[in-house]
Amino acid sequence: MLEDKKTRQKDDDYVFDKRLIVIFLIIFTEILGFSMVLPLIPVLGSEIGLTPVEIGLIVSVFSLSQLFASPVTGKLSDRFGRKPLLVLSQISTLVGFLFLGFATTAILLLTARLIDGLLGSNMTVSHAYISDITEPKHRTRVFGYTSGVFGAGLIFGPVIGGVLYEISSSLPMFLAAGISLISVILVVLFLPETVTHKPNKLSLGWDIIPVKDAIRFMKTPKVRTSLVMFFIYSTGFFLLISNFTLFAQTQLHVDTAQIGSYLGWLGFLRVFIQTVLIARILRAIGEWTMLKTGIVAMIISMVGIAFSQEYLLFFVPLVFMGYGTGVIRPVLLSKLTNSVTQSETATVIGVNNSLTSIAQIITPIAGGFMIQYWPSQTIPIVSILFFLVLLSISKNKD
Repeated sequence: MLEDKKTRQKDDDYVFDKRLIVIFLIIFTEILGFSMVLPLIPVLGSEIGLTPVEIGLIVSVFSLSQLFASPVTGKLSDRFGRKPLLVLSQISTLVGFLFLGFATTAILLLTARLIDGLLGSNMTVSHAYISDITEPKHRTRVFGYTSGVFGAGLIFGPVIGGVLYEISSSLPMFLAAGISLISVILVVLFLPETVTHKPNKLSLGWDIIPVKDAIRFMKTPKVRTSLVMFFIYSTGFFLLISNFTLFAQTQLHVDTAQIGSYLGWLGFLRVFIQTVLIARILRAIGEWTMLKTGIVAMIISMVGIAFSQEYLLFFVPLVFMGYGTGVIRPVLLSKLTNSVTQSETATVIGVNNSLTSIAQIITPIAGGFMIQYWPSQTIPIVSILFFLVLLSISKNKD
């Protein structure tokens, strides 16, 4: 017993790195602005006369752009450093929000998403930065904190955006642009560079989409499993979340402020779980068991969402979703980054983000089609199938 206690103390020797404060502030301001705007894009699309399928196509443009940009941004940050790429991505996001503020046509809406998508790969570089300064054995915890910061932005962003949209459709967009400017200032003034040993050459070639890197990683069983599990999770989750506004309007007949309250509640739950509970749960049951409980929670949430017809009742299944998303993503991300060397961290994150972008390209279009032609309950039911597959894979890892 004494030996086990000493082992646990040794495994829990984490010391918080103060540089994380700055990167957390950057992520928070980025997500705050992003979450203010994202739920409103389908509403804006509907107001200018677009169908759910057309809205899905425009939403997918951002992820299509990220498919090309994310791995390139990861490699550029390996070569030139994290800091300059963070500045570039934030400026791109700022410009994209400004275009959204003036979007009165489908072309302007499309242009706004394209600009932000091509250069706004902030999370790729942020995750690489965190991996640079965090020991492998502590990454699950730190990525959990990161997801908590992400969730904090999701608490306030949708609520603020939904309320401001009732005043003016452009007001949330311009405020989001101002928030992005703050994040640029934070990077420039307060964030030190972590890449000290930079490659002498940068080879992108024609492999913009990291097919060669993906094939190479897929040949390694440990990396392949992490990538496949992350893709399945992303597809199941984003099928609902990327169509959340249209789904909620169709099934529950709610307005933008009420949609914001749902997403704000989900963000609050993620913050509570990932900042207060995740370390305790991790120590008590371990990574794989925590992962499986998260997957089961996602299945329960999707069942509840499929049968919810009232505004207040809908908050209940979001509790299970908050736990599921709160624990699944940090575990998968930690296992992914721990499966490669530090020099390949940004590259494998870029590959993973590209696969996530593929999921985010498919799901808005598929979800828009389901909403336009089938019952809205089709979306959570299909999501359940993905999480059942994910649960099966996780059981085989025992």
